[in-house]
Amino acid sequence: MRVYDNGCFYSVTVSRREVEDFAASWPCCSLPLRAITFQFDKRNGDLVDILPYSIAVQVDGSEALALSQTAQAYGKKTLALRAAKGESNG
Repeated sequence: MRVYDNGCFYSVTVSRREVEDFAASWPCCSLPLRAITFQFDKRNGDLVDILPYSIAVQVDGSEALALSQTAQAYGKKTLALRAAKGESNG
């Protein structure tokens, strides 16, 4: 996963390989097997966008929620580490 600091938002891109690995562990996963980017509001953690848009239309259900929550937690952890180290956005 890659994290991007977008000011008041942050984005987490889950690579195609990571989506494939996730899908293999989730019975009857209906996620498209390609990279997915989730964008979150830094203030409250709300999911504000899923990219690319064509995937956002197809992404739904408990597996999408689980993957977005995993991406959200990874992004929060990574951004906190960057802030502690004084690093700029990636």
